[in-house]
Amino acid sequence: GKVVTVHLGADGDATIVDQRDLSDDNNAVVTYHNPIDNVTDLAHHFFARCLVADGGKGVVPYVVTKKTVFKWQEGFWVAMKEVFDAHYKDKYLAKGLLETVGGELPHLISDAATMQIIRWTGGGFGMAAHNYDGDMLTDEVAQVHRSPGFINSVLIGKKANGEIIKEYEASHGTVADMDAARLRGEETSLNPLGMVEALFGAMDHSADLAGGRDDVKDFTASLRKIVHKCMVEGKGTRDLCGPSGLTTEQFIDEVASQIGKDVSAATAAPTKPVAAEKDVDDEAINALFNELDTDGNGVIDKAELKAGLIKLNLAPIPMIKTLKADT
Repeated sequence: GKVVTVHLGADGDATIVDQRDLSDDNNAVVTYHNPIDNVTDLAHHFFARCLVADGGKGVVPYVVTKKTVFKWQEGFWVAMKEVFDAHYKDKYLAKGLLETVGGELPHLISDAATMQIIRWTGGGFGMAAHNYDGDMLTDEVAQVHRSPGFINSVLIGKKANGEIIKEYEASHGTVADMDAARLRGEETSLNPLGMVEALFGAMDHSADLAGGRDDVKDFTASLRKIVHKCMVEGKGTRDLCGPSGLTTEQFIDEVASQIGKDVSAATAAPTKPVAAEKDVDDEAINALFNELDTDGNGVIDKAELKAGLIKLNLAPIPMIKTLKADT
């Protein structure tokens, strides 16, 4: 048979949007409505944030799509670029943020974004994407840093009068098994940073809606410092701090014990590696060293290191080169 997608206008006129002949015994047909009107607001929010991120220095903005396959995503890219070129390009150029990407707003295919987000360990970039691509990329970043508890999400909308609506949440419900263990009375060690940051964001936005409550923002800022300090000092949960880390309840108690203390002058100790030296496979280390030490003199020089990193696919590559290769 045939599947026909028809748009019926307000005046009653019918326009065929798409039609397909179905020749297989089994077929799946999807008609997808993707609103474009709200992309302009998203673009302004994204580019404005990237421009002042990293302590005001700004970061490189990337737009991520799969428009080479999903042609309907072209409209998302076009709308983002129109806003950028008209309102933000000169500001980014003035800060030198486009020097590594050819002076234009860079686009990344979603496949390339999943690879680059691991390689660009120095940060300095932001990514705007469709919802499901964003889910994938944030999950990936969280797992690279060993914990899905890092993820939080902000849903942004706008009232008819222009007032911004924000809904904060910890994505994506990935700890149901751990909560079941807690309900059984078993010990858990869950990284709560995603939930905590979501609560901080909700409190700060509520303070803005209330006309600007500096006392609320001072409290969330202080509590954020305490939470991060505990994690860095090795007093966080075990997914980040290793076997010597705290249980969920112990972490909460540790944070509570520091509320009201002066944490601004605290110097955090380096995070201890999860793997202890005794757990390292020395034979594997020796084999890797011998492989990189191509001349066998017991020393790995710069040329050998470079060749080894290339062979292991770990060599850093400038962003502009990777962008050209992937797009």
